[in-house]
Amino acid sequence: MADMITPGVSRNTDTGVTGAGVSTGEVMGDGGSAGQTAAARLRRTGPWLILGILLIGVVLVGFLGRSGQDGGVLSPINPAPVGAMALAEVLGEQGVEVIRAESLESAAAATAGGATLLLHDPDSWLDADQLGSLDGLADRLVLVEPNSLVLGALARDIRQAGLIPDAEDGPLPAACQVADAVAAGSITAGGLAYRADDICFPSATAQGGPPSGSYAATADRTVVALGNGSILSNETIDEDGNAALALRTLGSTPVLVWYQPTAADLALGDTPVDPLTLLPDWVNPVMLWLLGTAVLAVLWRGRRLGALVEEPLPVVVRAAETAEGRARLYQDSSSVDRAAANLRAATLLRLAARLRLPATSSVSAVVDAAARHTTRPAADLDRLLRTDSPTSDAHLVRWSQDLDALEKEIDAK
Repeated sequence: MADMITPGVSRNTDTGVTGAGVSTGEVMGDGGSAGQTAAARLRRTGPWLILGILLIGVVLVGFLGRSGQDGGVLSPINPAPVGAMALAEVLGEQGVEVIRAESLESAAAATAGGATLLLHDPDSWLDADQLGSLDGLADRLVLVEPNSLVLGALARDIRQAGLIPDAEDGPLPAACQVADAVAAGSITAGGLAYRADDICFPSATAQGGPPSGSYAATADRTVVALGNGSILSNETIDEDGNAALALRTLGSTPVLVWYQPTAADLALGDTPVDPLTLLPDWVNPVMLWLLGTAVLAVLWRGRRLGALVEEPLPVVVRAAETAEGRARLYQDSSSVDRAAANLRAATLLRLAARLRLPATSSVSAVVDAAARHTTRPAADLDRLLRTDSPTSDAHLVRWSQDLDALEKEIDAK
């Protein structure tokens, strides 16, 4: 297989092997120009470059396209369906000054003069001490979907009572004597249920136990818990009596402080926490096992293959070495069919040139011309040049020798 002929190359009559189109039988370097090498590398890396450019473009568009709007749920400056920008704007049109507090300190300062404070902390960023600092500052405190920690610090008379399913049979009626709830009539079902001195909008599916509702207030009605925060959102504010309840609950004072804690409000301890103390006990043994496995893998796969040998450039590669190397690759990968296809194509190209046929001639035309030029039957030539397909290395060697004999016979005529 070391003497295989590849398409598009010339035959060196001195060595009997194929060369890369060079009369001396040698190829300098990789046989390509700097431009061809750069083009080949660009084709290989082109898809990754395009992907990187697209990724950078998406990031830039994300940063440059930001409008400065807050995308948080129930944010008073978020125009998205989950935001509450519509409610904030209507309150502003009714003369209520809506102040969006961005920190615990700013919320406490804005509320100190007497105002309504809306607190929405679904992620529990504030601890008990921070929540306690807000106690008693506001004329009215509205807690949106408060958890037990918020209730324990700011509304001890209000207790959690489970969930109100969204699949209620229609909206929840007020079913109480609180003026704000009576004016609303009904609100959208869903959210959390609470128990308190005054409760409204009870669940129709609740069975047994003390009464509970989506709206709960203390006896003096200075602290209100709204169990379904979605009634304040842009998406559902215009449904049922959601708007009436929201406007009356949040617009009872000239100033409304809208406070939604963030990660910046997290209370920092006096001493930094060691991250290793947060890991479970099994992490250390697993890390030691992984370290040992990595060392064994390095010893296994990192063995030296020999000292590096310096070689001056450019490298001169003889045509015979190129052909033999390519033949060994075909042999190692058992690519008998691929090697046979290359031999057949190269032979047909050379035969067409010697028989004075165009390079685009069909196999039938080459077979007919070879039959007229030699004494061999056309059927034997057709089998040799078209239908014969080697299935083993030995068969491939014999077949390639037959091809070479045919070329020599035509050359001798």
